[in-house]
Amino acid sequence: MNKEETKAPVRKTPKVRSSVASDAVVTTTSKRSRKKIEESVIAVQKKEMKQSTKTAVLMVAAFLAGSVLTYTFTANSEPTVEVSASTFAEISTGKVPLTEKELISAVKQLGVDVYWAGPVEAAKYTLSAPAEGQVYVRYLPNGEGLTDTKPNYVVIATYVAPDAFTSTQAAGNQTNGVTFINNQGAAVFYSKDAPTNVYVAYPEIDYQVEVFSPIAQTALDIASKQGALRLVK
Repeated sequence: MNKEETKAPVRKTPKVRSSVASDAVVTTTSKRSRKKIEESVIAVQKKEMKQSTKTAVLMVAAFLAGSVLTYTFTANSEPTVEVSASTFAEISTGKVPLTEKELISAVKQLGVDVYWAGPVEAAKYTLSAPAEGQVYVRYLPNGEGLTDTKPNYVVIATYVAPDAFTSTQAAGNQTNGVTFINNQGAAVFYSKDAPTNVYVAYPEIDYQVEVFSPIAQTALDIASKQGALRLVK
């Protein structure tokens, strides 16, 4: 991530969840904009429910959950806690800025698979597991922005999602939905209404990865390029 992208996460898409470690950027999404997106999502949800397709319902449910969770995850207003003095509860709720090694250690302690976009020079990271089957890694360029409540940073979210590959692929059938298979054979989905949130799912792996960046092209690049997304280990 270069300095130019470090300024200005919002998750707003159906259930379908990039490393080149591209850079996070600051582009604040206004409350009014978020409200408009949420309203359009609700409309999509109603339409898909009428169709009674299991896949569509799964997609929309994930989108709605993620839209709230991704933003909530980045809106941490708690004071910074030194890692050496931190409890795991503090670390796993996004209250502690972590080095790469500390992040890897925390994920091991968490005991679940977590994806990210790889390390970025001078950056730090936060780890948040707000609910079972949901884990978020947020990038803090130069270690700054822990208490920033705006969606200014790259967030990689990992969701447990049975049949994630099929669901992610099918989401492209929605209005303004775009789906394709990347060079790694993963299904990639995003909505033209919320291009800053891109979802990736791999064949025979029951996880869906959401890539958020304030810059839509950065999110798409991370999701599209082979080897960009990887497990934290």
